[in-house]
Parts: sequence; structure tokens; C-alpha cells
Amino acid sequence: MTSTLEIQVVPWMLVFLRVGAFLQVLPFFSAVNFPPVLRLAMAAFVALFLGPFLPPMDLDRLGLGELMALMAQEVCMGLLLGFVARMVFYAVDLAGNIIGLETGLHLGNLLDPFQRQSVGAPGLILFLLAAVVMLTLDLHHWMLAGFWRTYSVLPVGQAHLNAPLFETLVRHTALIFTVALQMAAPVIAVSVVILLVFCLFSRAVPQMNVFAESFAFRIGGGLLVFGLTLHLTAQYVFNYLHRLPDDLLVVARLLGSA
Repeated sequence: MTSTLEIQVVPWMLVFLRVGAFLQVLPFFSAVNFPPVLRLAMAAFVALFLGPFLPPMDLDRLGLGELMALMAQEVCMGLLLGFVARMVFYAVDLAGNIIGLETGLHLGNLLDPFQRQSVGAPGLILFLLAAVVMLTLDLHHWMLAGFWRTYSVLPVGQAHLNAPLFETLVRHTALIFTVALQMAAPVIAVSVVILLVFCLFSRAVPQMNVFAESFAFRIGGGLLVFGLTLHLTAQYVFNYLHRLPDDLLVVARLLGSA
């Protein structure tokens, strides 16, 4: 017969595993300089407040092997939901790399304080912009609220892999490249226009080295356009983050469907 302690602790542990795995991948909370103790404490408190609202579980039928499999499943679900929530930062990193290549700023790297690794200046600027948008507009609270809603469509131990889920994940992954190109499109356009102008000049002056002579203009024009379109980039980030709770709910619903 299941003891009272098991009835209280096991549901809390299952929720703690999903929440902890979600925070482990979630942007900003998964940063290298974010204290792991604080992340564990947040997962423990969320599980403590969320556990009583879950439907009762039949623990008498769970053996040790089934319980371990259920715990591993909850960790995988948290990692998958965190991966979906982090996709916007993958798009920001890709956009920063494209802008750095177009302007030549990828040659000089800076230290990313969140990941403690060298990144290009445009990528670091866009990453910090996305973090500021997420934190100042309380969008991280909305993501956590969306994660809480996933339990209504994906109870503990009810996850199933299926074809619609893989199609949705592929579609979300493809959206990374779309959003990255939208962010970098103004800089790409300016770079192409400058190269076309210098190609026309090279027809009049064949001795001109197009790439060497246009390098300074590409840097100056790219930085100017990059600065003038930061508000547009912030809008793209906001639109992506604003719909993340619904995206999490869709993925959880697909996981919960047989």
C-alpha cells in the first residue's frame, strides 16, 4: 500500500523534473552565470505550488522500473518544451552571424556574458536586445504561464510521439531561418546595393578592386542600417515571444494525443 509520503513526494518530483528540465534550456535562465542553485530553487517552488493542482496518480501500479521510465519521460518533455521556447534565440544568433558576415564584423569577437564564449558584435547586440525585450515586457512570465497550461493537455505520463508532432517541430525549426532572414534583410539589401554600385564603377575603372574598396562602405552602411532597424528587430522578437505560450500548448497537445 502506498504511503502518504509517496503520494505527496512522487507527484512533486515528477513536476520538478519537467520544470527543472524546462528551465535548464529556457533562455536567460539557462545562462552560464545564472546560479544553478537559484534555478533548482525555482523549479522546486513551481513544483510545490503546481503539484496539488494535478489530478491524483495511481501509484500502487507503478513499479520501480516504470517510475524511472516516467521520470525520464518527464525530463524529455521539459527539454522539448524548453527547446521550442529557445528557438527565438537561435534565430537571433543566426541573424547576428549573417549581419556579421555582410558587414565584416565577424572578424572581431566579443565575450558573451551569458554563455561565456566569443561571439560577433551583431550577434551579441541582438542577443542582449532579445533578453531585454523578454525581461522588460515580462514575456518570461508568459512563457512560464504557458508551461503551466501544458499540464491541462499533457498530464504526467501521457506523452506519445507521433507524426504531427515531428511536422510541427520541423515547421518551427524552419521558422528560425525565416525570422533570421527578416532581421538581417535590411543589412543584406544595403550590402548588395553597395556591391552593385562598385561593380558598375569597376566597369569604368577596371583596375579597381571591388571587394577591397567597398569594404569600408559596407561596414558603414551596414552599421547605419543595423542601428536604424533595431526597433524593427525588437518587434520581430516580441511577436515571436508573444506567441510562445500558444506554441508550447500546441506541442504539448500533440504530445498528449495518441
